[in-house]
Amino acid sequence: MKTQFTLLLLIIINSSCEFFNSTENSEVNEGIENTNNKPNIDSLSKTPEPIIYIDTFHNELGNLLAGIDNSFINENILIDSNFWSEYRNEINNSFSKIKKNRLDLMTKWSSEEVSNKINDTCLLFYPFSGADFLHAYYLYPNANEYLLLAEEKIGEIPDLKSMNDTNIQNYLYNVNYGLRDIYKRSYFITKNMRTDTKKGSVIKGLLPLFYWFIARSEHEIINISKIAIDTNGKLITINNQKSLNKNLINGIQFQIRKKGESLIKKLKYFHCDISNEGFEENPEFKKYLNSIRPANTFVKSASYLMNYGSFSEIRELVLDKSNSLLEDDTGIPYEFFDHTIWNINLYGEYVMPVKDFNETRYQNDLNLAYKDSTLYKGKIPFSLGYHWGSKKQNQMLYTKK
Repeated sequence: MKTQFTLLLLIIINSSCEFFNSTENSEVNEGIENTNNKPNIDSLSKTPEPIIYIDTFHNELGNLLAGIDNSFINENILIDSNFWSEYRNEINNSFSKIKKNRLDLMTKWSSEEVSNKINDTCLLFYPFSGADFLHAYYLYPNANEYLLLAEEKIGEIPDLKSMNDTNIQNYLYNVNYGLRDIYKRSYFITKNMRTDTKKGSVIKGLLPLFYWFIARSEHEIINISKIAIDTNGKLITINNQKSLNKNLINGIQFQIRKKGESLIKKLKYFHCDISNEGFEENPEFKKYLNSIRPANTFVKSASYLMNYGSFSEIRELVLDKSNSLLEDDTGIPYEFFDHTIWNINLYGEYVMPVKDFNETRYQNDLNLAYKDSTLYKGKIPFSLGYHWGSKKQNQMLYTKK
């Protein structure tokens, strides 16, 4: 493995290493990777003029996957120029539409209706997320950490240097195709995501989608670490592939920074089952979640799972750990919110759930609450969730008193 360093504004790492090989010498602590004798970022942040290392290899890879630029391509990796132009233009057009019609409106609405009611810089907890860092960021741009949980596997990035032009094109095509429901609906359809990322598929997991979201939300990657929760419920960094334990809950951690800003944030994702059965099988993961600091929680398009007794433990955990909870009606039912504990802010329009769930998940008490002028706060200027076709959106913001 060869690593080159160049000086660009702050010191920038130009790493040509194979994916994740840089973790082989990492220190086992929470999310701080220390490779090739690089200074520890936490210690650097305490110096008057911190030296921040940017992982050029992974940033260029993210920009390639996201259709931003093809500087990742060199004499060792060839790609047809016509294909690249079409790929870039298609993504630019798709992203420009959702940024204008959804994402920017979300940020504006959040700054006016959410941020002034909460501490918007603390941890953002997003269960049932898939790889959806995109909407989490645009709703909570000031969060210092994002914790995402879902059942989909993390996967890997293939060695593009070993692939021919046709295979690279096929890989990029499938990355973009895997985002079709995000473009159109704002959420991943579970069966599509599982098909797109399952074993034997082209993209083999959520990892390339995280790269895409990080790049398109204008973040830089400082480093990436494989993480896991040990048998004591503690977060550890995985040193190398051999130390991965299939019996533990494994995850991925990105340290990222918004371009032009100095704050380094963490983005963690765990491949996990957060049903009651999943917690019974992996009690150490529930112990870890119980140890996280108070958070703002975000839930959308969550298949009404926390309506069921089989998800009662994650429902109780969310209610306990959340200083605030922004959700649509697919999250925790209205009946579970004690009005002596929670302030209630209702937005949009509450209607019958979509046909896949229909009247079985309809909440009469929530419908009545929407008619209460002391609770109803106004319309929603963007589409987000299962009612993307009808534009009849609902969002509930609960904040602890």
